[in-house]
Order: sequence, then C-alpha cells, then structure tokens
Amino acid sequence: MSSSIRKPWGYRWRSSTFFILSCVALALFSENFLYSFIVPILPTILEDRLHIDPSKAQVNTSAVLSIHALVCFLSGLPIGSWADRNASRKGPLLLSLGGEIAGTIIVATATSLPVLFLGRIIQAIAGNAAWIIGFATVTDTVAAEHRSRAISVISVFFISGLLVGPMVSGIFMKLIGYWPTWLIAIAILVIDMIMRLGMIESPAGLKKDVDGSRSDSNPSDETSTLISRSRSSTGEFRQEETLQQNANTGLYSTETATESSNQNFYKVMLSNPQALTAMACHGVNALTLVSFDATLPLHVTRAFGWDTSRISLMFLLLQLPTMFLSPLTGWMKDRVGTNGPASIGFLATAFFLWILGTAGPDGLSFVGSREKGQAVYISSMLGLGIVRSLLTGCGVIEMTSVVTKLQETQPAIFGPNGGFSRAYSLTNMSWTFGMLIGPILAGSLNQTVGYYHMNICLAIICSICAILTFLYFHRK
Repeated sequence: MSSSIRKPWGYRWRSSTFFILSCVALALFSENFLYSFIVPILPTILEDRLHIDPSKAQVNTSAVLSIHALVCFLSGLPIGSWADRNASRKGPLLLSLGGEIAGTIIVATATSLPVLFLGRIIQAIAGNAAWIIGFATVTDTVAAEHRSRAISVISVFFISGLLVGPMVSGIFMKLIGYWPTWLIAIAILVIDMIMRLGMIESPAGLKKDVDGSRSDSNPSDETSTLISRSRSSTGEFRQEETLQQNANTGLYSTETATESSNQNFYKVMLSNPQALTAMACHGVNALTLVSFDATLPLHVTRAFGWDTSRISLMFLLLQLPTMFLSPLTGWMKDRVGTNGPASIGFLATAFFLWILGTAGPDGLSFVGSREKGQAVYISSMLGLGIVRSLLTGCGVIEMTSVVTKLQETQPAIFGPNGGFSRAYSLTNMSWTFGMLIGPILAGSLNQTVGYYHMNICLAIICSICAILTFLYFHRK
C-alpha cells in the first residue's frame, strides 16, 4: 500500500532543510531590504513625484521611515495569534509575500502622500508576518540541537537587508533609473514566491516520529497493536503525572489546554524571567544598532571631517564581521548555550561603546580627533562588529527555548499548533520598539549631553543586559 503512494516531483530537495531555510532567509532578508531600499529613492519620490516642498522633506522622510516600525510594533501580536491558528506555514508565508509585492508596487507608483503611507503600511504588515512566520518555520524544520546555529545564520540575513537595501537602490538609481530600480526589488520578491511555491514543509518533529515508527515496526499486526496500546497508556500516565507535578509545584494553573492557549499565553510568557530577558535584550540589540544610523554620520563628519565613503566603511565594519562570524558563534551557542556568549557579548559591546565615545572633541583629551582618535574610532567599530556576532539571534533563541520547555512539560499548553508564532511576535515587538526609540534616545542624548556621554548611557544599558543574560539565559 505505502509503495503505491507517489511523492511529489522533487520531494527530496523541496522538503530539504537547506531549501526551506533558504526560502526563509530570503523572506527575512526582503523584510529589512524593503524597509531600507526606499531611503536613497525617497527624495526623488517626495520632491519629483509628490511635489513636496523641500522644507518639509525631512519631516516626511522621518514619517515614512518611522511608520514602518510603528506598524510592525502594533501588528505583531495579531499576526502571531493568526499564524498559530494555522497548522501550515507555507500558506501564510505566501500570503505575506504577496502583500509585500502589493505594498512595493503601491509605494513605487504613489502619486500622493496618503498612497505612499498606505504602501508602507502594507509592506510593514506583510514583512512583519514574514518575519514571525519565517522564524516559526525555522523552529519547525530544524532539530533542537542545531537551532541556535540556524537562527544565528538566519538573523544575519535579516539584519543584512538593512545594509544591502540602500546600497542596491542607491547604485542602480543612478545607473538605470527609477522604474528599473523598483523592478529589482519586485524581482527579489517574485523569486522568493517561486521558491515558497516549491517548498514542501518538513517539520523536524514529524521526521523523528516517522523514523521512530519505522524502526519500531513489527511484522505482526497483533504485536504492533499491543505495543501501540501499551505506549498510549504509558503516555497518558506520564502526561497525568506531569500535570499533577506541575499543579503541585504551582508552575501552571489547572485550566484546560484550550483555555491556556486562548487566555493565558501572554500571561505565562510575560511572567517568565527568561522570556522577558530575551525580549529586553532583543530590543537593546535593535536600539544600539539604529543609534549608529542616527548619530554616527553627523558625529564623524563634525569630528573627523569624513566624507560619505568613509561613513559607509564604518557601517561595513559593523556588519561584515557579524555576517562571517555568526555561523561559528551560532555553533558555539548550540554547544554551550547562550548564557556565556550573550553575557560576554553585551559586556564587550559596552566596553567598545565607551571606547567609541572617547574619540572626538567631547571625548577624552588624550584621544582627540586627529589620527589617534580616528584610529581608535575605526578599531572600536571593528570590535563592535566582531562582538555583535555573539548577540545575533540570542533573543529569538532564548524565546524558542522558553516555548520548547513549556510545551515539553505540558504539550497542549499553547494549543494544537504550538505557540512559536506568538512568541516570535513578542520578540518582533521588542525589536521594533528598539528601532522606534533608538534614534529618539540616541539623538536626544547626543544633543543634550554629547556623543561621549551618550555612548556611556548606551554602555550602561548593555551592561545591565549582560547581568540579566547571566542570570536568566540558559546554559548547557
């Protein structure tokens, strides 16, 4: 009977972990790619297409960029709840990509400011869904012992979109013009949609179940039935025993699994110190990253007289080491847990932030703004790029660990499809919240207390995160 069942064409590679992760990586890359892709094109859109007064260009530019983060923050929880009600990840992923394509077309063809904002809102909702469902797909696909490395690598693709987006649009806008440049963005989304249409979901847990059933199969149907019944009764006994232990220890309420899923998911997660630490650290990662966007260009121009090419080099120093080292640090997190790497990463980040602030006119006098100060600044940026690899994906990894442990202890606590999408919606909210307040906090501190003391404040925040990760992140 089983031999007569024909598998779909290309089943082996279409259901492979590599192909599924490639689809997710491209999807997450496209989310940040679209967020930043518009930056070099925005002056053309506002002044040439929408005929906005140049004096209002800065205000509208900030509004167009910030509305994306605001919508992501507001839409995270509803998207997570919707995704967890769907057993399949492929359909929601395709829907999110279709939304990204629609939003991109609206932005590119906008002839009024409200239409432009509408396109950005659609892009934000669809991209947010791609982020949440994408990480849930990674968790479904990759075995637990390899998840840290997979999440670290996927996170690199996600963050790299911020760097690649403006580079691509800025270069091609000059070379080939407005409409062909937008076609590049749409082409990336179309390629991702084709890949997702070909993707066949292959959950890691299902693979183990299938392998286990094959290895335990017995030619005697009668014997198999007895074994199955024995296992069923044993499983029920163990589940009852686990529930009783949880009730005795006060870990969970005695409500049914359905009630817990519908009513108590956020109560359970937001009262868990490990989950709260994961959210806080994920948000601080975003905050420190976007603080460079808000303050670095102006600071190095005033302090060192650098041009745009050297400013771009600083952002490359911040991104490239992370991209190359994250697979290695992800492997290390699989081996030793995230406790040590994250604690060291935040402490090192705090140290390099302080050193970064010492260079310049308002820093330490013996460092200054000349060759020595510039060398210190460049070295600090390189150091930050290296240690950021220790922090890549830590918030998502820890949130995955929380949900996994809870569902192992009480399997139906978050419903039949689990709670990973809702969990990732929480980390996504913390990330977008960091992106929202990062430029505001860094910019206001830079204006009121200066660049040096601004970096000290950010270093203190990172040091607090180092203490929290040491206390609450898991170790092996």
